[in-house]
Parts: sequence; structure tokens; C-alpha cells
Amino acid sequence: MPYVLRWEGHGVYRRFFGEVTSAEFREAYLEMTADLRYDGIRYIISDYLDASPGRDLTETFVGRLEQLARLQYECGPDIVHATVAVGERMLAHVGCFESLPLAPYPEATFATVAQARLWISGNPRPAWRADQDAKSVEQALS
Repeated sequence: MPYVLRWEGHGVYRRFFGEVTSAEFREAYLEMTADLRYDGIRYIISDYLDASPGRDLTETFVGRLEQLARLQYECGPDIVHATVAVGERMLAHVGCFESLPLAPYPEATFATVAQARLWISGNPRPAWRADQDAKSVEQALS
């Protein structure tokens, strides 16, 4: 298994290793969301410092996984997602993931786990929600 899930007080820390295929990425996601603790989490940290995306981890796959996350949104409406990555290929993959407009929660990328935890502790959710509300109003008026 190229990943480890570690449940923490109000969140989950996911650490990936080696080349991660789409099947392994999906398996980690499904394992996380199937756990009873998922309903009450406030954050997800995805650590890719020791990982690289497999060839089959495409934009299409990422888009489908974002749609799946959207369906799971009601289970964890107060989640924030911090990604930790520095490798060029992984940053490109993460950038694709974060650029999709489907994300049901705030996402940000950091070079270290400490930076990710600092962002999470700053509670970025209210500002993100206000920004989403403003975008919805803007779209409704267009």
C-alpha cells in the first residue's frame, strides 16, 4: 500500500509514497471517506513529499474524483484540505486538482507539513465560504 492514513483529533493525515496510481489514489480516498470518523473531521492533510503521480493519474481521473468528493460534501461540510508537495510533477498534478471549480472545501498547497498545519489552525473556512457566496451572487446577477 503506497499510503498511510493517520487519524488525528479532528482530522486525517494522509501520506503517500512512491509512484501513486489512480487505483491507489482512489483506494486511499474511499478508505478515508468510509471511516466513521470522516463525518466529524475538520481537516485533511495530504502529504506527497515522498510520492509522484503515476502515468494513469490524469486530469480526467482527478475531475471524477473531485465530483465524488462533491457527493461526500454533506458528510464533512467544514473540511479544509491542505496538500504538501514540492516535486515538479506532483505540483503540476496538485495544481490541476485545485484548479477545478468543483472543490467543496478550501484547498491550499504547502512545502512543509508545519506550514499546512499553521494554515489549518488559522481556520480558513469562513473566508472561503464568504468568497463562494460572493461568487454565487455574482453569477446570479450575470
